[in-house]
Amino acid sequence: MPKKIALLIGVSEYGEGIPALSSPLNDVEAMQRVLQNPSLGGFEQVEHLLNPDQTQMRRAIQKLFKEALKDDLVLLFFSGHGITNDDGHLYLTTRITAKDDFEATAVDASFILGQSNNCYAKRQVLILDACYSGAIAQGWRTKSVGVNIKKQLGAEGRVVLTSSSATQTSFEQEGLPLSLYTQYLVEGIETGAADTDNDGNIHVQELHAYAKAKVQAVKPKMMPEIILDKEGFNILLANAPKNAEAEYRKLVEQYAQNGELSKLSYLILKPKRKTFGLTDEKAEQIESEVLEPFRRRFANLESYKQAFVEEVGQKYPLDEHTRKILKDYQQDILGLRDEDVASIELEITSAKEAEYQKSAELQKQQQANQGKLQKQQEQEQQSIQTTTTKPTQENDNLSSEKGVDYTRLRDLLKAGKWKQADQETLAVMLKATGREQARWLDPESIENFPCTDLRTIDQLWVKYSDGRFGFSVQKRIWESVGKDYEKFGDRVGWQRGGEWLQYTDLTFETYATVGHLPVAPFYMLVKRYYEKRFVLWEGFGGVFSSLASRLVNCNI
Repeated sequence: MPKKIALLIGVSEYGEGIPALSSPLNDVEAMQRVLQNPSLGGFEQVEHLLNPDQTQMRRAIQKLFKEALKDDLVLLFFSGHGITNDDGHLYLTTRITAKDDFEATAVDASFILGQSNNCYAKRQVLILDACYSGAIAQGWRTKSVGVNIKKQLGAEGRVVLTSSSATQTSFEQEGLPLSLYTQYLVEGIETGAADTDNDGNIHVQELHAYAKAKVQAVKPKMMPEIILDKEGFNILLANAPKNAEAEYRKLVEQYAQNGELSKLSYLILKPKRKTFGLTDEKAEQIESEVLEPFRRRFANLESYKQAFVEEVGQKYPLDEHTRKILKDYQQDILGLRDEDVASIELEITSAKEAEYQKSAELQKQQQANQGKLQKQQEQEQQSIQTTTTKPTQENDNLSSEKGVDYTRLRDLLKAGKWKQADQETLAVMLKATGREQARWLDPESIENFPCTDLRTIDQLWVKYSDGRFGFSVQKRIWESVGKDYEKFGDRVGWQRGGEWLQYTDLTFETYATVGHLPVAPFYMLVKRYYEKRFVLWEGFGGVFSSLASRLVNCNI
């Protein structure tokens, strides 16, 4: 009497370097449920093997094929990692298979082929719910090598079903118990939905076609395959259940389109609920199950859209590194094809491209304006350097009418410590005018500032900045802008975007704008939160105007 016998293998645990899987043991349990069911699979003998080592797996496979007779139906199911070597040779992993020794600790496809070829049974079904990874590198990436399953496992009378093509990953489903392919194999048998010709039987080709269509509705990039060595060869695998739920499901499958049921279809489906004796709750559950793959794909598309929008928002145009990561997310995680996401990318980038072009044009104009300004400043600097008298003596002139010591100011300027020199400039000027207690200069104190001291301070700044900084430099710029405070502030870099800068925002470097320093004499030194802070004095314009007049009177 012909028998139907099956061996179901699930491997969820592995050795070093290979990530664990959550679905294989659940896949085995689900397959066992439908195959053992007398009204569905009707298999008399179903053995399961969970997390075996390579010896246990070999013995179980050998036993399966060795005990089968000519008219028996033999089914081998494997859920777990599949690995290929650099020659594209397939290995099925075991619980002790590690990244660096898989050829020694996994089960070679050639062993399965040998056992299958020596088997008397003329009807054999091999189902591999596994990914074929030739390089278990960082992150468990799939290597694009050709795996010739037909050559390695095919034979007359044998049908091989694979969950993914030779260069793809077989997808686990986050938050769901079964792998994607096994989920729809089980659903196709259990609900009878795989019986597409309505003859009450589910043949292996029907089952694969149903599962493939559902898988690709969720993840279009995933390509389950079927290998038949004899065209048209088919194997009766299970009986389709005959009940009201199965009949209603077939109607829903027939009317569903692109993940939706139209209003017109409900004009038929709702009366049919009563015909089949189904409650609205049960009917809606069936409808939801049928539409579920499409809705999951739409969710994947939305996930990709969100990721793409975020990356484009952070940086546009996208660089090659970012595009590579997005491509991996699209294909390996979401299972989407390029054509699936093309419209999403076009919608987002078309608007961004317009913004980018506008920004690029504005930046180009700003660079042109900056070039003109820089050229003007260079011309001013050249003029200043030509007309400014610099101390030529080997030792700097540190003369003072008020007995002020300018040694520290000279040393700070000589060392290029511009900020400290700026603050020292205010300190010596306060001392020269007797306003140390006031902490700031007023127009009257500037109008009476001793010429000798003013000349000493200016000559030190001009000399050690190579003509870029100093009161005499600022005076010439002041006169060139028509003694306009706003224009002057913009020219020397004390103002940005119409706003006067805080002292902490000024530039104390050699590359600062010509005339940018000294600046502290025009700010007030105050105590704020117990710290010394410089703040812009509202009357600084009067102070600078007085300073410019005093420079003229002192012939500086």
